[in-house]
Amino acid sequence: MQNSLEKLSNRALPRSFVLELTRSCNHACMYCYTAWGAQDLNYDAGNQKELTTEEVFTIVSRLQDECPVQTIALSGGEPLLRRDLPEILTFIRGRGIDPMIITNGMLLTPEKVEQTLVGGNYEVTLLSTNPEIHDRLAGCPGAWEAAIDGMVNIRRGGGNLAVAFIATKLNYQDLHHTVELAIALGAYALMYNRLNLGKYNLRFAPILLPSPEMVQENLDTLEEMADKYKLPISISVVCEPCVIDTQRYQHIHFGYCPLAGGDSYFTIDPRGNIRVCNHSPVILGNMLQESFTGIYYNHPYLQKFRQTMPEECNDCKPEWKEVCGGGCKAAAEQCFGNLDHVDPFVTISKGTEKNIPLN
Repeated sequence: MQNSLEKLSNRALPRSFVLELTRSCNHACMYCYTAWGAQDLNYDAGNQKELTTEEVFTIVSRLQDECPVQTIALSGGEPLLRRDLPEILTFIRGRGIDPMIITNGMLLTPEKVEQTLVGGNYEVTLLSTNPEIHDRLAGCPGAWEAAIDGMVNIRRGGGNLAVAFIATKLNYQDLHHTVELAIALGAYALMYNRLNLGKYNLRFAPILLPSPEMVQENLDTLEEMADKYKLPISISVVCEPCVIDTQRYQHIHFGYCPLAGGDSYFTIDPRGNIRVCNHSPVILGNMLQESFTGIYYNHPYLQKFRQTMPEECNDCKPEWKEVCGGGCKAAAEQCFGNLDHVDPFVTISKGTEKNIPLN
């Protein structure tokens, strides 16, 4: 027992966090997987209040007091809808932390870029070179044109641009030209993620969820482009090795669930509630009232999150289980209500899914 406690107390603390500043959004993305997107998740029902500017400062300070914080990603909803975003960025940067604005790009006017340039780093979603496809996935007419203008404004303003591409059945064939456009717009890095399922977007799975073959085709494209253009490409939504052969790719960084460890990106919602990641619907506590390290080391849910291996993975290759850990546990929890199932992408891809409705 003592050895177990010592091992737990020596667990590295996270260096990165996600701060969801608002639930408000000017898009209605078909692929959205926010914890509050689906009514039946009943996420913090009835509590729409947002943190004040001072409360945001308090939480950032507390995180830094307890953890070796290096980066904080500011998201939502749409973070640019917060009028105090420039103040928040200035405060974070003043604490020696690198902020990243995760945005759909709709509001990145020259004035807004100038106001937020103190942060310096922007991640903007670009879903296609076809405006109709981008706008359909974003659920917002004019979204593509506004995002392009926004990325141009970032470049002119001297900001750092990373582009995020969410792969679906509707846009996976557009990847090559979209990456070329991102490079032309000044992107220094690309994030590629397959659609990650949650309660809200599950209804769109039949028309959106890419097959393993589609993802593999995209990865082949990305491997060539990463080598040709020396473009850093990362994937944060897990590509399970039992579904997709990831060993073929030497120029792509694959991310897997950090299992609430030092590489985790714990997420604080607009009311200060903390979750294990931005996909998880489980509230662990509130950063205005509780210690992060107390939650990190002692919360029973986190112990289960770290240790649970889905039943479907019992016969998996040990080396695959070691790196994959059962896929996205938060996706399984959103769709099934517990951690005991494997990531639904696995079972749907294999045609063995019996327990979740797809309509």
